[in-house]
Amino acid sequence: MLVYEGHTGLQTHGVCGDCACSDVECLLPAGVTITKGNCGGPLIDVYAPPNWDGSCWAFPPIQDPEGAVFWGSSRTECHPLLLQPEKQATYSWETFARACSTSIGHKECEDDTESCLPPPTPGFARCVFSAAKANDCPAGYPEMRRFHEMVEDRSSCGPCRCLPPESSACHVFFGLSEDSECTIRMLGTMVGYDLGVCQLTSVPLQFASMRAEIRRLDPGSCTPQGGEFLGGFEPTQPTTFCCEPGG
Repeated sequence: MLVYEGHTGLQTHGVCGDCACSDVECLLPAGVTITKGNCGGPLIDVYAPPNWDGSCWAFPPIQDPEGAVFWGSSRTECHPLLLQPEKQATYSWETFARACSTSIGHKECEDDTESCLPPPTPGFARCVFSAAKANDCPAGYPEMRRFHEMVEDRSSCGPCRCLPPESSACHVFFGLSEDSECTIRMLGTMVGYDLGVCQLTSVPLQFASMRAEIRRLDPGSCTPQGGEFLGGFEPTQPTTFCCEPGG
């Protein structure tokens, strides 16, 4: 008569989807610093308007400048397109166990032995069991075996993240003009990603406008990270069998 079916040797099989990152874009310098002395000051910061496209931008004239500290270009940040990749997880068991009870009734032994039951059917072992996680086995049944009926999915996928580009080439020509239309006596230079330049001049009487033009677009690309398959299935509902030696 069947009394129990369970498993042991739980194996987890799982994969996670691929992580991907957003594209990176070059950004124009956020402004310029006008200097009335050498490159160390006195300094006046002039900020470009939000979402500046590089076209001529006029600002209140700054009289008697001696140069400018041109700010470097920048780039957008890269972000994971998926915070958590899709998970696919399954499980399998190495061993299937079945316990049966005998239909032969227990009877008193004629001698001093503990049991007069016939030997177990080939392929089976004689055992006692407890529907719990026992820690010790009784005398005469020293071999402990534990089986489970259910599983719980405790697996997950690691969050996606992005490494910034190793290098970026966002080369921008950045210029200042004496008038408000960006046409007279320009002081200009080429700047790169996060790389500014200081230039001195004695020609302009004032600076009143600025403009910028991207000359090379190569912001680089971000490397996706994360998305590792973590954890696995855990066995639940244990049953402990204690069996005779050699069973």
